[in-house]
Parts: sequence; C-alpha cells; structure tokens
Amino acid sequence: TSATQARDVVIGYSGRTIAEMPFAWGSRKGFFKEANLDVKMIYMSTSIAAKGLMSGDVDYSTAMGGTLRAAIAGAPLIGIYSMFKAQMYLVAQPRFKQVADLKGKTVGISVFGGAYDLVARTILKHHGLDPEKQVTLLQIGDSRTLYSALTAGSIDSAILGPPYDIKAELEGNNRLFDSSEIFDMPFSGLATSKKKLQQDRAEVKAIVRGLERIRRYIAANRAEAEAFVKQFLNLNDKEARLSVAQMVKSFRDTGRTTDEAVVDFIDTTLRSTKQKAGTIKPSDIVDWSVTTEVVRELDKEKK
Repeated sequence: TSATQARDVVIGYSGRTIAEMPFAWGSRKGFFKEANLDVKMIYMSTSIAAKGLMSGDVDYSTAMGGTLRAAIAGAPLIGIYSMFKAQMYLVAQPRFKQVADLKGKTVGISVFGGAYDLVARTILKHHGLDPEKQVTLLQIGDSRTLYSALTAGSIDSAILGPPYDIKAELEGNNRLFDSSEIFDMPFSGLATSKKKLQQDRAEVKAIVRGLERIRRYIAANRAEAEAFVKQFLNLNDKEARLSVAQMVKSFRDTGRTTDEAVVDFIDTTLRSTKQKAGTIKPSDIVDWSVTTEVVRELDKEKK
C-alpha cells in the first residue's frame, strides 16, 4: 500500500542511448509507482553491473548482452525481458561504401568481449573479412564516445546504437550494415540474478510490467516520446523523430527472443571468447516466464 514506504530498486545501465530511454521515462512517468517501487537508474559499466547483481547491490541491469556473457561464463545471472531487436549498426566514414571496403581499416567498439565487439566480428565475418587479421578492432567506449571518434576522423568505422547512428548518418557518414539482418540476439532488455528471480518474483514481475506498459505507451504516443527523447539525449527535432521511429520498429511484441537466437548467442560468445562449446542451454541464461505472463495479462486487459 502507499502508506508503506516505497521500495528502492536499483537498475544499472551502461550507456545513455535510446535503449535506456524507456527505463528512464517509465521511471519519470510513474509506471513503477503502482507497485510501490522507487526505481533508481544508476550509470555503471557492464562488468560492475554484473558484480553488483551477484552481490545484491544492483537489482537489475539493462546491459543484457554483457550480463548473459557473464552467465555463459558461469555467473548465476539470468535474462528475463528483451524489449528490442538488436539496434546496432556499422557506420563508416563517407569514403567507405560497403563492408568489404574496411579491409585493413579500423572498427571502433565499446569494450572487448561486449555486445558491440560480438556484433562487429559477426558482421565482418558475414562479409568475408577476418576480424583477427584483416581489420583492427579498437576499444573506444560507449556509443556517444564512438560517435565522437568517428566524426573526428580518428577511426574509420564504428558500431553505433541510436541515436548516434542517426546523428552520424545525417552528418554524411555511411550506414553500411544493420546487425538485425543477420541475428536476433537478446541485447537490450533486463537481466537479474537467479536468486532475485527465485526469491522475489513479485517484484521482478512488477518491474517487467512497468517496462512492457511503457513500451506500449511509447508505440501509441510517439510525439510525447519524441519530446522526452529530445531532452534525454539532447537531440534536434529530426534526430528525435528518426530515433523514436527506429526504436518503435525494433520493438518486440513478445518481450522475448526465440530459443534459436539464444543458442546462436551462446555459440558466438563461446567462439569469440575461445571457450569450448559446452552444454549450456538457453534455459541456463534466460527465463522468459515472467515476461510471458505479463504480456498475456496486458493483452487481456487491452481487450
């Protein structure tokens, strides 16, 4: 009840991009208040978030890719909700017209072993380039830092997430490839500890419900979403409009990926970290049961 004090919930996020916007806006608009939760969004690196989830200092992390990689390596963490299809794009300086042109060139990523690294390697291989030998991957930082490095000309290309892919393209750089064309991996969403999911399912469900409600609200109220995005990411009207349109297009209606996509993610991760293909199953690193319940209930309420 509202008479009792609201419970503090800490969500770690690792970059100020369009993917974090629903969490921030949902919190601002009070979408978690009905469950008496006071959501605090705290900026931290993916690895610190993973450690925080294990110690209990952090309740949830939006860095799903990095958290699931930790789970594959044996950490007791689990992905529970996936809001978007991967929104990661290979964007290059204007002189590069196709991915093959990047032979002998540099590609900026955030951190080795992170989601952008995985995406870069997969895109390069898909276009016949060996990421180990034919291209130099450079660890630069988050999407905003990558965008700055690309526009300053200090790297030839970069993996960018919205709105930075849009900003870079509007400035004349070339979008060479959309990663969602070749995989549907569980990147943007919510992860927590297995312990939290087992012991505090009601809270987990309330958080997922708040997120799924804000996702639906954004899809139905684009103009209002654009106004928030403009201020949240410091964009102009055109950048905000394109960012929200791209976000809505990449929304998942089910809040989950397929098992095939998770298997793919496990295989790619094991290969890129040189771990042996073990016996890791999708159910070891993701549990969509709460999300499936929430989506079903919200669909019913809508009718």
